[in-house]
Amino acid sequence: MAKKKIFQDAEGGNPYARLGLAYMYHHGKNIDPDPEQAIKWYVRSSELGCSRAKWELAKIFRDGTIVKKDHEMFILYLRSAADSGVPEAKVELGFTYLQGAHIERDEVLAFKWMHSAAGQGNPMAQFMTGYMYGRGIGVFQDISEQELWYAKTGLKGNGELFYWIGRNFEYGLFNVGIDLFEAGRWYKMGADMGHEKCTICWQSVLSTLGGRRHDSLEERETKLMESDVEKEKFEREEALAAADHFLETGDEESAFINYTIAAELGNPVAMFALAMMYHAGVYVKRDDKIALELMKKASVAGSEDAQFAVGTMYEEGRGLKKELDEAIKYYTMAAANGYLAAYYRLSLYMDHPEIHVRNSVVAVR
Repeated sequence: MAKKKIFQDAEGGNPYARLGLAYMYHHGKNIDPDPEQAIKWYVRSSELGCSRAKWELAKIFRDGTIVKKDHEMFILYLRSAADSGVPEAKVELGFTYLQGAHIERDEVLAFKWMHSAAGQGNPMAQFMTGYMYGRGIGVFQDISEQELWYAKTGLKGNGELFYWIGRNFEYGLFNVGIDLFEAGRWYKMGADMGHEKCTICWQSVLSTLGGRRHDSLEERETKLMESDVEKEKFEREEALAAADHFLETGDEESAFINYTIAAELGNPVAMFALAMMYHAGVYVKRDDKIALELMKKASVAGSEDAQFAVGTMYEEGRGLKKELDEAIKYYTMAAANGYLAAYYRLSLYMDHPEIHVRNSVVAVR
C-alpha cells in the first residue's frame, strides 16, 4: 500500500484511511510507531462515524496500552461503539453493566446489550442471552428461550468458547453460577470437536459426578498445563520468541531455524516471518515461489499480516494473477483478524466495509 495515498485520503476525510493510519502508527506497520499519532487518527476516524475506531479507543483506554488507563474515556467510547453497532462492544458493555464495573450495575441494560449482540450472531452474546433467560437476570425467566440461545451458541461456537463456558459453570467464574451438569454439557460439545482441554475437563467432571473428589481450580490448571496441546503451545511460543530475539540480534541462521520449528508446529506468525525471509533473501536464497506458498499457508492459519499481503498481491497482480474478488476476500479476513488498514483497502471498493466484514465473519478482535 502506498503510504502517500493513505495519508492523502486520511486528510481528505476517508474515515477508513484514518483508521488504517491510526493502526499503522499504533502497531508500527510500515511506519515508525507513534502513540500520539495513533490516538489522533483513531479520534479523527471516530469523529467521522467509524465504529471500529470507537471500539479501538475503548480498548486502548480500558487496557492502558499506549495511553494511561482512563475509565471515563473507556465508558464514553464503549457506549459510542455499542451504539454504532459493534457486537463486541455490546458484549463488553453488557458485562460492564452486569458486573457494575466503572458504571452502575443494571441487569436490564446488561440483558439489552447482550441480546442485541446475540441478534448479530455473536456466540458469546448468544450464550449470555441464554444464561440470563435461564436465570431470570434482567429479563423474565424462560427456559425455552435459554435452550434456544444455547442451541445457537452450539452451532456457532468453537472449542475455546465451550471450554470458557464449561470452566465458568464448573467454578462459578464471571458471574456464572456453579452447575456441574451444565459444565459437563459444554465441555462435551468441545470434546466432540476434538478440543483436548474440553476432553480433560469433561472426564474430570464426570468423575466428580460419579462421587470422586472435585479438582480445585489450581489443580485443574496444573493438569491442563501438562496436556499435550499446552506443551506444544509452550514449545511453539518459545521457538517464536527465540526466533524474534535472534533476528533482532542479527543471528539470521538461528532465527530461521526457530521460525521453522514454530511454523511446523502451526504458528501463523512464524509462517509469515519465514515467507518474508524467503522473499527478501534473508539467510536463505531468495525464492518468491516458496515465499508465496508460505504466505498462503500463513493466511489459512490466521496471520492477518499474511492475509493483508496476499490481498495486496491479488489487488495489484504482484506474483499472483490480478483478481479483485480474491483481494477483497483476503482483505476481509485481515480486517476481521485485526489488520485495520484492510478496512481502508475495502473502502476503495465499497461504501460500508465494516458492515461487509461483520456480515462475512462471525467475530472480530
